[in-house]
Amino acid sequence: MLISFSHRFIFIHVYKVAGSSIRKALGKYEPLPVRLKRITGISLKKLGLLDPEKQLNYRNYDTHITAKELKKSLPKKVYDGFFKFAFVRNPWDWQVSLYHYMLRKTTHYQHEFIKSFESFDQYIEWRVTEDKHLQKEFVTDDYGNIIVDFIGKIESLEKDFDYVCKKIGIRSSLPHENRSQRRDYRSYYNERTKQLIYEHFREDIELFNYTFDE
Repeated sequence: MLISFSHRFIFIHVYKVAGSSIRKALGKYEPLPVRLKRITGISLKKLGLLDPEKQLNYRNYDTHITAKELKKSLPKKVYDGFFKFAFVRNPWDWQVSLYHYMLRKTTHYQHEFIKSFESFDQYIEWRVTEDKHLQKEFVTDDYGNIIVDFIGKIESLEKDFDYVCKKIGIRSSLPHENRSQRRDYRSYYNERTKQLIYEHFREDIELFNYTFDE
């Protein structure tokens, strides 16, 4: 999550969907105390800093907090009045990206576990049965209603990010962060694993209008 009071926006960070690049581009618009805490890892109180906006009240918001959770904790005038946006990704591509990220990042809490899988197919079997998370969970309420103002797609990242910048009144460009080197995501799937993603991530696929060959 990234919030700016100066430009009145909230970015909901769906993991492995260009979030690091977006945070790099827009992080300078966060309140200074929040930026310092992010850099130093020290609580705002220990830094001896006051939050000039008061609305944050020294809360330690999770990087990947959902819009639903944030709506409950922020003042109504902030959540309703700020431009809220997120980015999503083709679910088949998303799982390939997650798989490679956890294999590559040795400090990730699931690195050794993911590394123990014999194949990507085995990873997908585990993902859909044991640890499934939907992207829609980040942008909807308990009833499935979208509660952010804009949902961009990584497949049209530059165009959609330009739209966001115009809405919040800034000029910015995206750096390339955490980009993995891998094959086209479609080459990782066989008919079974392709169908497993369709069945288990169908809500994302339909809500965000994706197909396997997106």
